[in-house]
Amino acid sequence: MTTGTVAGSGRLPTPGRAFAGELVRELAQAAVTTRTGVLRVTGEPGGDLYVVRGLVVTVDSPGAPGVRALLARPGRTSTGPADLRVVAMMAALDGCFAIASGWIGSCCWQPDSGPDGPEQPPVPGIDPGWLLLETERRLGALAHGRVSPHRNHLSLTERGRALLSAPGGGRRHEILLWANGRRSCRDISMLLCRSLYAVTVEVARMLEDELLAIAPVTAEPQAPGIEPNRAGPVRFLLPRRRRGASGINDALPPCPPRPARGQRLLTPIRTERA
Repeated sequence: MTTGTVAGSGRLPTPGRAFAGELVRELAQAAVTTRTGVLRVTGEPGGDLYVVRGLVVTVDSPGAPGVRALLARPGRTSTGPADLRVVAMMAALDGCFAIASGWIGSCCWQPDSGPDGPEQPPVPGIDPGWLLLETERRLGALAHGRVSPHRNHLSLTERGRALLSAPGGGRRHEILLWANGRRSCRDISMLLCRSLYAVTVEVARMLEDELLAIAPVTAEPQAPGIEPNRAGPVRFLLPRRRRGASGINDALPPCPPRPARGQRLLTPIRTERA
């Protein structure tokens, strides 16, 4: 799909959330105007989309492994130009999936880093329309997967422990090793240097096979000043006022006492010295 096709089609997908409409509009406008810059997406996990002449060249998100992390995966041998291009495209797709599968707040363009914008990695520019279509496809494939890549923590079941103790290996064993009830798909993908989408798909299948379970949410420690009320909701304890604690009497003199109703205020009589 070319940039002209994206601009003329008039229909770009909205990945994941209604708030992503702003992201779609900004990328569509960048494709029309061949804009160069960094489109920052706030939220959880959020991320940066590096755009060069209307095409996306890099997607950097804390929710997915980057190019260096994917290249550092144990067992990878080829690091030629063709392999670098494939890995860079995988990282861009994975970064966009991480952004869209989380919570999107807003989008804003950052100042260009130079006359030519961000440095272009060893990958041709990715058409924004294709990138968003592929992201929407991935979100749709996991729509009934019962797991969030970012929020849900994973724990082992009895079947998962049995498989982990059995001889052999494989990708499922890698995931089972790190599923301790405190890690999400995002955490495990970072530890394994594997694509977030690939890990999430495998986790969804392992949940169906009852090898993994969603860990229950543990109660967070209570902040100071909050007391549980057994008879009702949480009760917030207000600080007790202490007389003179505000320090107002140090700055202003106290007001004279007001007389009671029907009573005259007695004032001292001045006497002048003869």
